[in-house]
Amino acid sequence: MSTAEWTGPTVLDVSRLRTVYPASGEPLHAVRDVSLQIRAGEIVGLVGESGSGKSTVLKSVLGLIRPPGRVSAERLALDGRELAEMSAAELRRIRGGQISMIFQDPINSFNPAWSIGDQFKRVLRLHRPDLSPRQHEDEILRLLRAVGIDGRGKLSAYPFQFSQGQLQRIMIAVACASRDLKVLLADEPTTSLDVTIEAQVLELLRELRRQRGLALVLVTHDLSVVAELCDRVMVMYAGQIVEEASVDGLFATPQHPYTQQLLRSIPAFPHDGKRLYTMRGGVPKLTGEPVGCPFAPRCDSHLGRVCDDSPPRLLPVADGGRQVACHRHPAQSTEEAISR
Repeated sequence: MSTAEWTGPTVLDVSRLRTVYPASGEPLHAVRDVSLQIRAGEIVGLVGESGSGKSTVLKSVLGLIRPPGRVSAERLALDGRELAEMSAAELRRIRGGQISMIFQDPINSFNPAWSIGDQFKRVLRLHRPDLSPRQHEDEILRLLRAVGIDGRGKLSAYPFQFSQGQLQRIMIAVACASRDLKVLLADEPTTSLDVTIEAQVLELLRELRRQRGLALVLVTHDLSVVAELCDRVMVMYAGQIVEEASVDGLFATPQHPYTQQLLRSIPAFPHDGKRLYTMRGGVPKLTGEPVGCPFAPRCDSHLGRVCDDSPPRLLPVADGGRQVACHRHPAQSTEEAISR
């Protein structure tokens, strides 16, 4: 686990991000008031069960939510520039130029009808105008070498001719093609890989951060990946952030019951012979506005009516830099007393 405290400038500033999909009844609120402040060179993990809204946050930031989905935010700024105020042409240059994304499934992220070299050249034409067409092949080979792939004689090959691990590395090379890249969004980049290739990809991401000072937002459900790679962690549940802490603080003293129960679900080694802990219930429906704490029906630390009737706010707690949305913490009682 990292103990580094990142004090560089904020490169991605997101405040009260909301993503809503219309439905036949009540609209589905996939993301509810999520705020992120990511500093240069920092790796932030976004964790939670499937359906908690992690991937939707990344797609919303990058502008990949298509109608009828609606995205709104009080602030959505990259390196101090408000993305909502940019023209469509500016956004095309920004996406892939200053902020880029690694998708979960490398096989379906490439066009099967185009060679790897041709797909790479499209990116270079848009984001590397300093290069002439004659220089494209040399630059592609250089970028592939940086992710551990010898591309000589392979640029005319098609995606199906590469292994899944190779395609994931190629996708990282494509995502990092721009010299102006500041933020890399990674959506479950190691989910489909075996443990050996996973370790290599994680080391590659760590090296890219070290060499280029990239900020990285990593979506994953694998807490061991978070422990190995991240500096700070945000825990999501039902479209909301329920806890934010340094990676050391989160694993040492988890504060939110959902985080505590997630950590209890991790199998211990060596196995003690006891039945593995399983969190009861499932992720709630995301339609309508929450009446109480969305985690209340599954919580092992349920307090009663206050949890059922009043949604807790994400508030700072005594531990520096940590925020928790739980009625068990004194900050909630103080906030409720002030609001009355």
